[in-house]
Amino acid sequence: MNKYPLLSKVLVIGLLMFLLSIPLMMVHSAIEERSMNREAATQDVARAHAGEQTITGPVLVVPYTETFLRKVAVGDKGQTREELVTQSHVAIRFPTTMETRSRLQTETRWRGVFPVKVYTSVNESTGQFVWSEVEAKEKNGQIALGQPSLLMGVSDLRGLLNAPQLKVDGRVVQVAPARAAQKLPLPLAAPLNLSQLRAGAVLPFALQLDLAGTGRIGWVPLADENRVQLQSTWPHPNFGGDFLPRSRAINDQGFEASWSVPSLSTQAQQQFLQTGDKSGALESFSVSLDDPVDIYRLTDRATKYGMMFILLTFAAFFVLEMVKRWRIHPMQYLMIGAAMVLFFLLLLSISEHLGFMTAYLVASVACIGLLAHYLRHVLGGWSPGLMMSGLLVALYGVLYGILVSEDNALMMGSLLLFGVLAAIMFVTRKVDWYSVMGSAPAAPHKPPADTLR
Repeated sequence: MNKYPLLSKVLVIGLLMFLLSIPLMMVHSAIEERSMNREAATQDVARAHAGEQTITGPVLVVPYTETFLRKVAVGDKGQTREELVTQSHVAIRFPTTMETRSRLQTETRWRGVFPVKVYTSVNESTGQFVWSEVEAKEKNGQIALGQPSLLMGVSDLRGLLNAPQLKVDGRVVQVAPARAAQKLPLPLAAPLNLSQLRAGAVLPFALQLDLAGTGRIGWVPLADENRVQLQSTWPHPNFGGDFLPRSRAINDQGFEASWSVPSLSTQAQQQFLQTGDKSGALESFSVSLDDPVDIYRLTDRATKYGMMFILLTFAAFFVLEMVKRWRIHPMQYLMIGAAMVLFFLLLLSISEHLGFMTAYLVASVACIGLLAHYLRHVLGGWSPGLMMSGLLVALYGVLYGILVSEDNALMMGSLLLFGVLAAIMFVTRKVDWYSVMGSAPAAPHKPPADTLR
């Protein structure tokens, strides 16, 4: 291999990059572990406070029985007799209109170094039901209505700060947990008077729900016309679910958002009739109290660019080693690469305490300062050491730009690689690769002198 020093150096650098990929993968595993620890901290807070909340209802539910005569075959001669049959059913009526005004107050709880966003909310809803008569399913069937109830539900009942305050047709109605024996689709029930259910009767209602939760709050649009207005002091909402708000305003003091969802735009009513209130089965809309800077996601993305940046750094050293006749030992390459890998571990650990931007600045300054001092001795002076440190500053600056501009990451990465390739081609345009490779080109063949006569 001494006959081909350039090839030997390239192979050694390739081996060093393979070795450095091992601690880089370990840093990636540490990021995943810390992210899982954060999720565990969030679940721990949710168990003690309340989890994510989705508000469903109210829905008017009326059990009823239908009694009718049915002919039954008797014997083998085709004889029949009539028997009285009673079947149990449930009639469900959704609100014709429902308007909700919600106010959300946020708070940060800590589990170790992990912040968890919790909230308390005041939800005031108004709307109305219109009762329509239950039609018999069988000919000549007789309908007998049972006890009507208004049903409602939240994802985590521990989040109820007090009993829901409900008025129906101007009367205060007590809301209590639904009895398990009734097997109702929602966990909260408020009994109504059967006398209120007259054909075409309009039942206006007003509901106040004080609710605590963690991370997210949402609504299921079960009314024919659903309108929700939400106000909060949290300045970084993340709107999700099946419907985005029709209007929203976000600033440093908080946000306001409003949704308007007609029943023609959603399958929530049909889904409720088919499945009841099964988790995740109903269309809904929600807002999450997300952190605008997810340090673990950004650090993970930075780590994915780690090997590329080590490659670019080694390529810069290798090219300048040829052009300027520097002598850099493979062990020195290894220590330079180790410092660059350590940058990502510093970024992870510091960002948990100081935030991502500050952690990135501190980690990059520490690593670049260390490499500048080390390269001063490796390259024999401050000038080459500072020159290479300047290249590292540019690389880390480009990496930060890629991380904070996710939509333009591909373009910026492509331009970076193109620029590096162009710089290498420009610097090495006059390099005699044959002499660098350690072998001289074959001399051109000259014919014998007597043949030229």
